[in-house]
Amino acid sequence: MDDIDGGRWILDAPGKKLPRDFPAMSEDATKQGAQYRLFESSEIYDGHRLQNAKDLLRYVNHGVPLGDRMRVLATLEEQGPLPFGDCLRIIRETQPVAALASMILQGFIEVELDEALLGPETMVRRIRG
Repeated sequence: MDDIDGGRWILDAPGKKLPRDFPAMSEDATKQGAQYRLFESSEIYDGHRLQNAKDLLRYVNHGVPLGDRMRVLATLEEQGPLPFGDCLRIIRETQPVAALASMILQGFIEVELDEALLGPETMVRRIRG
């Protein structure tokens, strides 16, 4: 991963077992001009982020018609952040949940992934590009 400061990272998100040779992996990352970070299992498995990511990734290949994208972005521009349920009513040309999920994945809008499972009360915000 490249971070916003220009740093390079090799991130490791193991299953329930830790990697066997942590020092060697860290050394290999350094040779590639990167830093190595091993996530704690609690960062992966605790909370709602993983389930929300799985739910969103289902829609990774869904296209959002221009009209729907414009309606959502214009509404968020005019009214500010809105609950997910209210945003669903704006979508007319395609499946509403799929459209919003795709727009989250494409970086047009954002939601909080850690607080709770995505639901009608989840606040949706426009991302300024």
